[in-house]
Amino acid sequence: MKLVMFDMDGTLTDDFAIAENCYVLAIEQALHLPGVKTEWETYTHTTASFCLEEIVRRARGSPPTAAESRAVQARMVALMGEITQRTGRRTQEIPGAAACVRELQRRGYAVAIASGDWEATAHHKFRTAGIPFEGLPAAFCDVAHPRTDIMQASLARAAAQHGRKSFDRITYIGDAAWDVRACRELGWPLVGVGTEGPAARLPELGVTHIVPHYLDFAPFLAAIEQAQVPRAV
Repeated sequence: MKLVMFDMDGTLTDDFAIAENCYVLAIEQALHLPGVKTEWETYTHTTASFCLEEIVRRARGSPPTAAESRAVQARMVALMGEITQRTGRRTQEIPGAAACVRELQRRGYAVAIASGDWEATAHHKFRTAGIPFEGLPAAFCDVAHPRTDIMQASLARAAAQHGRKSFDRITYIGDAAWDVRACRELGWPLVGVGTEGPAARLPELGVTHIVPHYLDFAPFLAAIEQAQVPRAV
């Protein structure tokens, strides 16, 4: 059995501007910390939990408490809901993502999720976008800061769910430089998704196979079978 593991933001869901603004506002409003640094690639680990820890540590010299982290998550979910009610803007699927997940499962692939979001905010986005995440093995930044640790946690959960010690092939699907770094470290093939935003850099980062979306399933299926570990550049 082969495993296909998806990132979420920019890979399955398309709401970067909304989510980024809500993340920053949630920190500012829940913890009263203005001036959040949003150059996410400059953080050691680009996950919601680690970035929050760094932001709070820089501001006051100590990390956030568990209660403060929960408060930020709750405020972020509330803000996303408020934006939808006020403007109609909402988390969307990357075109064809939901159908792609279902088709992979129909064809006998194991499917898993590994995201740098918190589980609470991720579930809100999946429900809003109509991504069929229920029952899929998944790991989020609640379990670890490093993206590689999140990916390995998702792998362990997928193996347990399918009663396997290993998979014949693991292919990760992502859209950003941090996905490239994680796949290089783990030695996993990567399929890039998208042509704009963080995904625009994927070709120069050594990603061998990139698709713009999931509307054409055949090229995506070929990519997950042919993709290689991102080349060092």
